[in-house]
Amino acid sequence: MTISVFFRAAMAAAVLSSFAAGAAPIVFQDMLGNAVSLPAPTQRAVTLPMPAGSLLVSLDGGAEHLAGMHPSAYGLMKDGLLERIFPATRAVRTDITRSGFVPNVETLLQIQPDLVWQWGHMGDDLIAPLRNAGLPTAALVYGTEDRTREWIRLMGLSLGQETRAQAQLQWRDKVRADIRGIAEGIPAGQRPGVLYLSRYAPQLRAAGGNTSFEDDITLAGGRNVSASIASGQTVNIEQIMAWAPDVILLNNFEPGLTPDTLYRDPLFADIPAVRERRVYKVPLGGYLWDPPSQESPLYWQWLSQLLHPEKFSWPLRDNIARAYGELYGHRPGKDEIDAVLRLQVNEGAAGYERFR
Repeated sequence: MTISVFFRAAMAAAVLSSFAAGAAPIVFQDMLGNAVSLPAPTQRAVTLPMPAGSLLVSLDGGAEHLAGMHPSAYGLMKDGLLERIFPATRAVRTDITRSGFVPNVETLLQIQPDLVWQWGHMGDDLIAPLRNAGLPTAALVYGTEDRTREWIRLMGLSLGQETRAQAQLQWRDKVRADIRGIAEGIPAGQRPGVLYLSRYAPQLRAAGGNTSFEDDITLAGGRNVSASIASGQTVNIEQIMAWAPDVILLNNFEPGLTPDTLYRDPLFADIPAVRERRVYKVPLGGYLWDPPSQESPLYWQWLSQLLHPEKFSWPLRDNIARAYGELYGHRPGKDEIDAVLRLQVNEGAAGYERFR
């Protein structure tokens, strides 16, 4: 079953259920186990976690019910495609934080949201001000694929869009199963060593073990060379040289970081990924592809084909066009897909011509 079939079925079911159920109350437990009760599907949601704004848009089919979002999330929408697809995002309030994810309660009280989504794994200091102000709040927890699936389920439920959420989950299941069916048979000795460089400056940092980044690499048939360290731990160039990664993935959180940055850095000159020009900036679409999001299945396809082009031959450009049509109601053209895949930034990287 294709993504189109999933989402068309979801849309039909959503229409039927809206007639049958009306504006029924919604009750669920958030990811910290707290009870959340809504009299009806949310009409004015605020999303403090950065991935949640674009995820809400993909589940709801638009920005009509997005009343506020993290300013960095809006910045990513401007850098990617979502602001052009949904011009209404320009009017969404972004002055909802004081710093980082600390809520600006005064602004939130002005917005009068019927639900505020907030990170739940960073301590109660981020949630207590919302609770104390009487703002209805639901917590999300970052990390594994199972947690990402729960984001999708809960946010879909809060919007009355359970069937669209289920369609996204089925799509994830299908792509993961397709990749696993091939990648699980790849011997350890044939799995390239991959370094996800989570920061280049001011200090080098790498994605450690038991992270979503490691899950992506392992799923796609790679080996996370930094599996022995904690997530986001500072490393030095000597450690990277010892790991000798075959492939380096560059994060999307440093806009000026490109493969040329590493190619010009003499400290990286003897690292296999640099010598072989296998350094790649991760794509950016409706959201960043490196952290978990509604677009993760496209990232898994891209990464598996990047690591094992002899085993995977996804029609990735067609898949992007179809997926964006279903997620956002917009089928991107050639130039837009080129931008998502960062063809210009990754020009000259080994094997990247396969994505043209």
